[in-house]
Amino acid sequence: MSVIFRKMENQSIETRLLRYYNGELNREEIAEIEQWINESEENRKLAEQLYYICFATDVYQTKNAVNPAEAFAKVERKISRRRFTRFFGSFQRVAAILLIPIVAAVGILVAQLVKEPVSIIEVKTTPGMVASVTLPDSSKVWLNSNSKLTYPSKFKKERRVKLDGEGYFDITKDAKKRFVVDAHTTDVIVHGTQFNIDSYDHRAIRTTLISGVVDVRYYDSAKNTCSVRLQPSQQSLYDSVTGKMYILEGNSDCASWKDGQIVLKNTPLEEALRLIGNKYNVSFVIKNSDLRKYEFTGTYTDQSLGVILNHFSLSSDISFVKVNNSQSPDGEYNGKTVYNVL
Repeated sequence: MSVIFRKMENQSIETRLLRYYNGELNREEIAEIEQWINESEENRKLAEQLYYICFATDVYQTKNAVNPAEAFAKVERKISRRRFTRFFGSFQRVAAILLIPIVAAVGILVAQLVKEPVSIIEVKTTPGMVASVTLPDSSKVWLNSNSKLTYPSKFKKERRVKLDGEGYFDITKDAKKRFVVDAHTTDVIVHGTQFNIDSYDHRAIRTTLISGVVDVRYYDSAKNTCSVRLQPSQQSLYDSVTGKMYILEGNSDCASWKDGQIVLKNTPLEEALRLIGNKYNVSFVIKNSDLRKYEFTGTYTDQSLGVILNHFSLSSDISFVKVNNSQSPDGEYNGKTVYNVL
């Protein structure tokens, strides 16, 4: 176990990880936990295993909080006893026809009592982790590192979910219920398809269509609602500040992250660093604009951040300098370690 946790209120790492997943730690404790996770593959796997256990427990408790069948049976037994007692007692005093509105009222009450409640489920991933989620309609979603997905335990008229971060979607077709992904300032309206949404940067939201059809709804500079339809292998890039929408050629490897990979194919430096930053929860500031013309090719799977940055340095004249406390408070922006690219 890391030295970081030797004198932390005598709490075990498992206890601190549970508090971390439940959002009970302060900023300093969060930084320490994330540093520990990134120290070794063993630490990362332990944190990931505990996360899945917590998530599975939450889902199980949500699904079993109410047992509709048991509740209905209990109410039905009570109604049967009351119905018999009322009928027998009223037989000598009131005409049987008066029981009709009573039975109707009880029927409405039963329907309300056994109605299955709808709860909101929230799934989060921590830096360096990837998780898969099966939605109530059997659609599958993969969440990239440091992302969050919010959805109801049961879809009604519309299948709507909310994404913060990056997710890959494989949506089950349902002509009666459209599927909508709320990604900050855009709505992605789905018609049964596969696509990737990257909304880490709230200003630049990217939607890449792999197969099928999606409509991306957004607001232009005049705050008018607009929509663009994507074809397979196309990517939309929406600038939420200017209200401009760009249609680009999509990258077929854009979702390689769900398989634990970073795939670069003549990828510009800025885009390559964005992908690396997403996985390792770091930020890069390119200080020399001439470096933006550099392109890189390679596939990274289990390599550490240090190994990847060293590869970039060896294959070019690029250097990475971690920002210190005098240049940035705590050397972090929004919880991310910052590197200057020189």
